[in-house]
Amino acid sequence: MSSNEVKPKQITLHPKQFDAFEFSTQFCLAVAGVRGGKSYVGAVWAGNKLNTSKGDGLITAPDFQTLRDATLATFFQVFPSYRQFYKEQKHVIEFPNGKKIYLRSLDNPLSAEGITVDWIWADEAGKYKVLAWHSLRSRVSLTKGQILLTTTPYNMGWLYTEFYKIWQDKTDDQYTVVQWASVDNPYFPKDFYEAEKKRLSRPEFQRRYEGNFAKMQGLVYNLQKIHVIDPVDINAEMVIGGIDWGWHTAALVVIKLYKGCYYLVDEYYLSEKTTSQLIEKAIELQNTHRVNRWFADSANPEKIAESNDRTGLNVIPYEKKKDSITQGVSIINQLMLDNRYRIFRGCTNTLEEFDLYQYPEVNDGKEAKDEPMPFNNHFMDAMRYAIMGNQPAIRFRTPPTNETYTQLSVGRMLGGEYAKPTRRRDDLI
Repeated sequence: MSSNEVKPKQITLHPKQFDAFEFSTQFCLAVAGVRGGKSYVGAVWAGNKLNTSKGDGLITAPDFQTLRDATLATFFQVFPSYRQFYKEQKHVIEFPNGKKIYLRSLDNPLSAEGITVDWIWADEAGKYKVLAWHSLRSRVSLTKGQILLTTTPYNMGWLYTEFYKIWQDKTDDQYTVVQWASVDNPYFPKDFYEAEKKRLSRPEFQRRYEGNFAKMQGLVYNLQKIHVIDPVDINAEMVIGGIDWGWHTAALVVIKLYKGCYYLVDEYYLSEKTTSQLIEKAIELQNTHRVNRWFADSANPEKIAESNDRTGLNVIPYEKKKDSITQGVSIINQLMLDNRYRIFRGCTNTLEEFDLYQYPEVNDGKEAKDEPMPFNNHFMDAMRYAIMGNQPAIRFRTPPTNETYTQLSVGRMLGGEYAKPTRRRDDLI
């Protein structure tokens, strides 16, 4: 077998995956519950387009880590012999027959500018900025190529308003949406699915495991999952602090990390105090708890500069981006659900805000924003700045996958011989 031939590989797609694989419109959104196999079908589709299209392709992810560790890992899992053509420094896969697959992380939404391609696979598209979507569309404007977006529905942002609603309202016949739940993947454990249905709020379960867009209403955090404990000595591995600036109200929180758990151990509430007075309190808390670093809203660079100037504080700006609130809330909710987040009983201001922090109601048929109301949120923001600003806090382990859909021949992709996956009936899975 020559170096540009791929060893035949067996692939099986479950019915929903096959619907996404076979879409005929220009744009398709494959939105599914976690571990539902959405990235897998994206990889299979991309491999097929490499063979059937005349020009180059593009594979994207919301950040470099996801691109490397998830998207490309899945692609090379399906087509292991393609790895030899991967030029990591050039961010491209170059094949002997001249075709290319460009690779881009879209943390900079315009990083794909200047590229013209015949097809695009956009993985975890729900984490992209809307500007990235507009840029991707322009990459296939000349070729009228297809774009497949694969994702879990993280929020009710642009993906819902500028894709899902267009498809739902039938205002553009070039849009297709294929939705499925985690359990539509025959390898997903149904007992875990049922347990999560009981554990999570209905909107959170709909998003995470049913692949449905759902508005979060009511209290932001499940009060029954907030673990309040009596103060204990903690031999912390790391101590982080959060600062929410403000004249009328400012908030400080201290969080200790120990064996994967987060302990909110202290807080301070300030009203109508100057930045200097807030800094004095932060120094006091730092000396008491040996805080390693603080995280504060980057929208106040002058206050951060004043805090770091000859004070002994290490204040790092937390840059708020689009969807940073919803992503932070999701991470903290997960910590609580996993019993990895505890609050000392004496942090009364934080506990009071948990009871008041809520999503807006939908009135008179108006669309509610998919973010909590900007009230009773000072300690909620300070807590979120600390946890999300400290990078190790959001590096959750991806559960191992045993997604091996191997039954039908793919054949030689580069040689032009491709046996397309065929639909399987539910009663045959």
